[in-house]
Amino acid sequence: MSGRSRLLGGAPRKASQRRGRRAVPSQAGRVWRAGDPVRWRDRAGVFSRDVGDGEHAEIKIADRIYRVRTADLS
Repeated sequence: MSGRSRLLGGAPRKASQRRGRRAVPSQAGRVWRAGDPVRWRDRAGVFSRDVGDGEHAEIKIADRIYRVRTADLS
C-alpha cells in the first residue's frame, strides 16, 4: 500500500480529509458523592445525587434543589 490512504475507488482524499482526526479525550472529572460540599456560581451547597445522564447532578443550597451540570461544580 502506498504512503497515503486513498478512498475505496482509489481516488485521493480531499484536503479536508487528509489530516487524521483526534479522538476527544474523556473528561474523567471528579467523582461526587452524596453529602460532598460543592460550590456553584459562588454559592456553597451540598451534592445530593447524580441524575444519571452523565452530565447533570442535583445539589442542595439553602433548602432548595438545583439541577446543574457536573462540569460547573467545584
